[in-house]
Amino acid sequence: MTDLEILDGTTCALGESALWDPETARVHWVDIIGARIYTLDWATRATTTLQLPEPVGSVGLRSGGGLVAALRHSVVFCDVDVDAGAVSLVHELEETLSGNRFNDGAVDPAGRFWFGSMDLAEKDPTGSFYCLRPDLTLSRAFGGIICSNGPAWSPDGATMYHVDSTRRLITAYDFDPATGDVGAGRVFATDEGRPWYPDGVTVDAEGFIWNCKWDGGRIVRYAPDGSVDRVVTVPVPRPTRCAFVGPDLDLLAVTSASTGLTDPPPDSGKTLLLDPGVRGLPPARFAG
Repeated sequence: MTDLEILDGTTCALGESALWDPETARVHWVDIIGARIYTLDWATRATTTLQLPEPVGSVGLRSGGGLVAALRHSVVFCDVDVDAGAVSLVHELEETLSGNRFNDGAVDPAGRFWFGSMDLAEKDPTGSFYCLRPDLTLSRAFGGIICSNGPAWSPDGATMYHVDSTRRLITAYDFDPATGDVGAGRVFATDEGRPWYPDGVTVDAEGFIWNCKWDGGRIVRYAPDGSVDRVVTVPVPRPTRCAFVGPDLDLLAVTSASTGLTDPPPDSGKTLLLDPGVRGLPPARFAG
């Protein structure tokens, strides 16, 4: 690990969902509470903002351009290149669960968008994990979640990693890349007894899993067997999600949160950029 810098000086209340677009050479991320999608041009470092009508938990790339996004109780398509922004509804769901909202999500290697919900009070297991397929059909994979984060997939697509942050649990599921079926799960890593919580995850080209630790000021790199390979400290107490970015996928963008901190360090809520010493996997695109 070498240099660390600020990718963008925007302060998010709850930054999340860092995402690299290799076709446009841009980085996307969201401020969930601010209901905004930020897009940074890699060459110019200029950042644009798309304001949304409700909180946005996560975004994914689309094969036809633009983004797919999970808002509070809906999935939408977004076009960040239109001056006023363009948002079109795909599905509404969990509308009757007023204490829930959607949180983190990602696109699997076959082009499906997966996203999960959470209990805003982080007490009850009212959250579920969903799959939006390219034909725009929607299915519920499993429930009983308090705060859904992830997912991420192994390089061969046969393992899916999912986080229930409140339970301090990272689960590895058997996954069928061809069908999208989620199989048996096993405990991959737990932070039980620690003062921090596991948050967003990503997987590098070597198959190691990077997990941000909310209230831990660190990112942990796990080997595929769940053992700790290294710990990277960051100057923010609440890192939320990391993603490999840049033309060579050799840098790590890390979103963070400032919400709930009584005396936040100066960089809290900003998006960091660091050199992890390894490369990432190319991001998948939603095929619908």
